Amino acid sequence: MGDRVLFQVVRGQSFGPVVYCHWSGARAPEIVRKLAARMADRTGDLDYATARLVQECTAPDTDGALSFGVSNAAAMLTAEDSHGDAGVVLIDCDSFSCECLGGYLATGPDGFPVDQQVTA
Repeated sequence: MGDRVLFQVVRGQSFGPVVYCHWSGARAPEIVRKLAARMADRTGDLDYATARLVQECTAPDTDGALSFGVSNAAAMLTAEDSHGDAGVVLIDCDSFSCECLGGYLATGPDGFPVDQQVTA
């Protein structure tokens, strides 16, 4: 079924579009860390951070039509928006700390997502 994750960059009560990754739940911690490093000198820019998030999420080796999507958001995501799997990752573009909701990801003490997926 995939390892789905929804990302959304937020700033206060403002929010960007939803970035959907079908196979990237376990990569969420790496994606957010790379985004934070890329945006270190441009914090607080919601639009630019969202664009760079898309850049970090798209993988050239992903085949098929289920790998990635972007959609307009009517509101900030909540745990109820999760597809399951890794859930929802809200990324604060001021600090690049995260809030992980509705899936196996948890927010670590450093503010980044922690992959706590249990594999058989």
